[in-house]
Amino acid sequence: MVTAASKEILMRLWRLWCVVLVLAGMVSAGAAGVPATQKAGMAQPAKIEFVEETLENGLRVIYAPLHQAPVVHVRVAYHVGSRDERPDRQGFAHLFEHMMFRGSAHVKPEEHMKLIGIVGGSSNAFTEFDTTQYVNTVPANQLELALYLEADRMASFKVSDAIFQTERKVVAEEWRIRQNQPYGKVEDDFFKLAFEKHPYRWTPIGNMEQLAAAKSEDLQAFFNRYYVPNNAVLLITGDIDVAAAKKLVRGYFGWIPRGEKIVREIAAEPKWTQAKRGEVTYAVPLDLVATAYGTPGYGAKDDYALAVLATILGQGESSRLYRALVAGENPLCVGVEAYHLVMEDHGGLAAGGMVLKGKSAEDVEKRIRGLLADICEKGVTEEELAKAKAVHRVGLIRGRQTAVQLSQQLAEEAIKAGDAGRVNTAMARLEAVTREDVQAAARRYIRPENSVTLHVKPSLLAMAANLLKGKKEAPDTQVTPSSQPIRARVVEFPKGYEATPPVGDSVIEATYPKGVEATVEGVRVIVMEDHRLPLVNWNLTMRCGSHCEAAGKEGLGELVASLMTRGAGGLSYGPLSEDLESRGIDISVQDHGDYTQLAGSCTSEQVEHAMRRSREVLLEPALPQKEFQQLKAQTVSGLKVSQEQPRNVANNDLQEALFGRGPLGRQETPESVTGLTLEDVKGYYKQVYRPNGAFLILSGDVTVERGQSLAGQLLKGWEPANLPQADYTLPKEGEVRKIILVDRPAGEQGTIRMGLRAYTNRSEEQYAGAVASKILSSGIDSRLGRYVRAEKGLAYGVWGGFQPGRQAGNFGAGTDTSLATTGEAVEAVFKVLGEMCGTAVREQELREAKSRVIGGMVLGTQTISQLAGYRAEVMLNGWPGDYYDAYPAKIAAVTVEQVQAVMKRYVKDDRVILVVVAPAEKVKEQLAKFGEVEVVRMPAQRKEAGPEGGDDTATK
Repeated sequence: MVTAASKEILMRLWRLWCVVLVLAGMVSAGAAGVPATQKAGMAQPAKIEFVEETLENGLRVIYAPLHQAPVVHVRVAYHVGSRDERPDRQGFAHLFEHMMFRGSAHVKPEEHMKLIGIVGGSSNAFTEFDTTQYVNTVPANQLELALYLEADRMASFKVSDAIFQTERKVVAEEWRIRQNQPYGKVEDDFFKLAFEKHPYRWTPIGNMEQLAAAKSEDLQAFFNRYYVPNNAVLLITGDIDVAAAKKLVRGYFGWIPRGEKIVREIAAEPKWTQAKRGEVTYAVPLDLVATAYGTPGYGAKDDYALAVLATILGQGESSRLYRALVAGENPLCVGVEAYHLVMEDHGGLAAGGMVLKGKSAEDVEKRIRGLLADICEKGVTEEELAKAKAVHRVGLIRGRQTAVQLSQQLAEEAIKAGDAGRVNTAMARLEAVTREDVQAAARRYIRPENSVTLHVKPSLLAMAANLLKGKKEAPDTQVTPSSQPIRARVVEFPKGYEATPPVGDSVIEATYPKGVEATVEGVRVIVMEDHRLPLVNWNLTMRCGSHCEAAGKEGLGELVASLMTRGAGGLSYGPLSEDLESRGIDISVQDHGDYTQLAGSCTSEQVEHAMRRSREVLLEPALPQKEFQQLKAQTVSGLKVSQEQPRNVANNDLQEALFGRGPLGRQETPESVTGLTLEDVKGYYKQVYRPNGAFLILSGDVTVERGQSLAGQLLKGWEPANLPQADYTLPKEGEVRKIILVDRPAGEQGTIRMGLRAYTNRSEEQYAGAVASKILSSGIDSRLGRYVRAEKGLAYGVWGGFQPGRQAGNFGAGTDTSLATTGEAVEAVFKVLGEMCGTAVREQELREAKSRVIGGMVLGTQTISQLAGYRAEVMLNGWPGDYYDAYPAKIAAVTVEQVQAVMKRYVKDDRVILVVVAPAEKVKEQLAKFGEVEVVRMPAQRKEAGPEGGDDTATK
């Protein structure tokens, strides 16, 4: 385990090429198998109750009621993805995902997201190899609105050259974001190596040159063919009345004409007859090894055996890969992972890892293949099989919590397997897997000639080579006007069809239960009962964290938090991980700066054991020398990766520029972590992990009486002590605009961040600030989204708003854009911010922003863990107990004058701090018009500060 920030980076990098994951608890259903008898007393996932029908036009509709919160999820899953594209038109499916928000017969451009947002909902879409899905989550009284919007664009979307031009530029920026990451090309390189003929050889993001060569009429033809009722599944889940929902569906969707039968001409992939190997060189700090063995597509009989095999091999800290490569006597990797990837036509058992600095990628590959060979030869143990089943079982239970989760599972089965009912056979099929099944599947697919391996090699010369040959950016050419008429689908809406989207008038208010509070062993304990699912969660919050680190010890708090679960209560790291994972118990410790949390979750049957282990982690951590040394090495390697991540660099440098090198501005570095000692760890633990001011929240399938008893078991004998105090004194704010350009010569995009200090979360200004933030940055129809993205096409995403904290707050904004338009994008953001400060917002904008804030609150109340999170926020911040109950009224009272006042007070154009990460030679001149530009190197190339605290890497 590495620090939270670097762990997130590593996991994201590793999964770049794992587009379709079989997540724990969401494995695909096998084609055959006999349900096994469930073990007595063992918690089981709830059955998903649903009703299915097929309309006369071929549209399949699934209704799944879930009445735990007044929330409804509407999803339209089209059976079209990058696999359906012509080889010379890669990216059509993904481009369409973007264009479908550009209006239809009765919906104006950008209005879809706007209307969903105004009522407090969320709307988005995603493109995969096999499907494109459009998702809307709304308060329950807005079901009709979501159905109307989806039906209107299914029936009447029309491509235009103008829409194509703008959205192609936006897609190009999304493409650049990926290319601009240190390992951003891994996904493309891996699939290109793995497949020769099948369209899986290119990824859904698309080919920018081919999109530049396309015509609008080509895109319209793509829509006309695939975006038809008989090629889609409509899913409605959540707080619905099925009979009423059916009536709405038939009215809005039933009349849409059926499309022609789709005949797919997918190129067959030749059988793999020899191992495929590839080696690529990137300007990155660490090697990456990724290997996969070909398996059948979705619904094959070995799916569950392979999912179990992947879990045993590389999921969790007691997995074979983790023990051998990360936590063993001779660790070779920062992190490892194994998954069974399942797409519609093909799958793969994938494994790999990011290699520790100074270790051999060849040794990593050899160790992985050795572990797989051992499974083929000797099989797996009964204990490993039981643990894997427990992991999947708990995942399935957790996957029944929200309307979105139900919809995702039903959509996968309905489209890829043709049978949504398979969601309810998943556990039985999993339980039916035997050790023999796992070994047989391993022997069937883990063969040298059935493998593909990619080795990513770091190279200091790669950056120089990129500069010499010049970076090839996504084409920015204008759309060639259509040479032929754009033949939109001819439809005639029913007589009396509503010409405007039906927005519900009433507002559903969220409710926030407080639980039952008591003092147990001197600690405030809140128990929040919820018996809908056999799950229990707990969160112990301690009032001190890494903000108390001494200067030069940055990273100590996160290192201690990670080390807490590496052995406790007399159990070493391996046995403790094995014990927890075999029971489906999750216990983690996380540092959050001014507080530290011990959190956990499990099924209700395991809660007594889980609480004993939590007590041991809290009061009896081993903090062993061996684990400390290994963790420190992995953390340093992870930080070196993080230092190459442009967004991390921009955020960190902005944070320091805003708040100085005190607790709020400093960052851990490879050097600071390298200097830490085990004595530092033990001293920090003794000081920080104390009950002074702490509170514990237990939520879920637990009674108040039992919860308080469990709290007593956890907290008994925990002794208070004087907590260290952080110094939050901030340096004086600058009085002129400050521009920092971080020179990243290999960069393919300008990463832009800007900020100023602002109010804390105790200020009454937070309400006007929340409304202002929604006006600025609440989707493509917001002021920033509309101007920077929709009108100018400068960015894939752009944001801006107030970010109040307990100790300090700030206003921030940011985007990523092409190198050629970096200055233009900065100017565009400045323009929008200036207009917000200089001119009062419109009353309609104000009303809509308030509605977004108030209406959106209900979406955060779907699970007991979400509600417990709100309760924790209230306690952590010292807010009144009715803070969230009163919040809607506070928002409703915000005036136009208050919004403008909070903007004018804090968003001062002449004092903004601007940080841009990009090749200096390509963007410095663009930025110079905004003021004096200070150029600094990337973090890994910076020299240590001199005696005066200056950085001699800076130039003007």
